[in-house]
Amino acid sequence: MLSALVAWTLATGPSAHAAPASAVCLLPRTEVHHSEGVDTAPGGYARATGDVKALMVFLSFPDAAPTLTPQEVAADHYPATADFYDQASYGQFRLHLHTVGHWVRMPRSATAYAISRDWRAADRTAYLRDALTAADPVVDFSGYEVVYLVADPDAPGVDSDATKVVNLASPVTLDGNPLARLVTVFERHPPDRNVLAHETGHVFDLPDLYYRPPVGSNADWDTHVGDWDLMGSQFGMAPEPFAWHKWKLGWLRPGQVGCVTGTGTTYHDLSPDETPGGTKLLVVRTGADTALAIEARSAAGNDSTACRQGVLLYEVRSDRESGDGPVDVIDGHPGHSACTATSVYPPLADAPLGVGESYALRDGTTRVTVTGHEPDGDWAVKVTESAPGGDGAGRPG
Repeated sequence: MLSALVAWTLATGPSAHAAPASAVCLLPRTEVHHSEGVDTAPGGYARATGDVKALMVFLSFPDAAPTLTPQEVAADHYPATADFYDQASYGQFRLHLHTVGHWVRMPRSATAYAISRDWRAADRTAYLRDALTAADPVVDFSGYEVVYLVADPDAPGVDSDATKVVNLASPVTLDGNPLARLVTVFERHPPDRNVLAHETGHVFDLPDLYYRPPVGSNADWDTHVGDWDLMGSQFGMAPEPFAWHKWKLGWLRPGQVGCVTGTGTTYHDLSPDETPGGTKLLVVRTGADTALAIEARSAAGNDSTACRQGVLLYEVRSDRESGDGPVDVIDGHPGHSACTATSVYPPLADAPLGVGESYALRDGTTRVTVTGHEPDGDWAVKVTESAPGGDGAGRPG
């Protein structure tokens, strides 16, 4: 699938050219968790194309009678999550949810499991064991690729910070269906924005893009990508997945990814990430496990609340694990902020480059210039590749 993707360019300079993505720009998948490598498809993860069946099981606790029906809790997440991915995948990923119509009673109170963001392994294991043991006699797990275990949001001891995907060392087989990962949901009612879409991304091998500060630190969580891509912040103003992630998940067709190589200048038209069709991603390989990614963003679809439109640049590292900065958005306007009242990280809210603006990498090898914004929404981009040692790099030009 990924190896079939090829590069595309409108024109080339004296020496620069577009090479097949499989030859140059496919970062290698490494052993780190949720590697951003795209040279091979991930093993053991659900597919993110076609019709995908998901199951939602609702868990109650003996010391708290639910005040909501399973249908009301399901409506907090669906069809919003399915709609998000239908838009993001250009209709290529269709999530179909089946909900169990009753609460499944857990054997112990929620407080007994000490549910928290940094859950002790023993407590988490006990919770999963009890949940699956209670559900198996009354729930048919066969045929589902995604399973959500949703706790009563009003039960004492349920902590929304603990919502996450649990990866099992060995799959658990229920009704003939081997399950390697489960989404444990502890959201309040109503839930955080896009929370289930974020967790569902992990099921398909997408990493966390936020920064996890050390204990006791007051550092910002959103310094790596800000509002861009819901795998950073689920509250972001521009949650549409990066084109790199769409490439990784198989949503881009051959010809929608360009790989820029050699020295010289190339010219490209980039179609916004939020709309179907056209070239979505330009890649410049910068190291053994690193690349510069270039895409266009618009205030449409999932990004209807985006702060700025334009050409977004970001650095990708396939040797950085989930939560350790595998993606860093490049600030096209350093020293400036935007949308301070609504952005999760205003310094990056205006990161995209506009017409007439450019950015050069610190080593001087690559300069990206936005030359136009076409009536059809495409952004015209010029990429200049130089031999190492150029000047004026690492800043807008």
